Amino acid sequence: MPSKSPSQARMMAAAAHDPGFAKKVGVPRGVAREFNQADAKTGILRKRKQRKSSIPPRMSAGSMP
Repeated sequence: MPSKSPSQARMMAAAAHDPGFAKKVGVPRGVAREFNQADAKTGILRKRKQRKSSIPPRMSAGSMP
């Protein structure tokens, strides 16, 4: 069963990979693993493209005209 939201997908991924976190949030690791495998197929956790910064890069002191 895939996650309903990106935040649920992140929580299930963390619980699937960290037994301490799984115990803390009260999710069995087996359930978290099932969610994580389903989420991998749907692509809900794929990394987003980084936005280009709207701030221009700084010029070094030696490049001043």
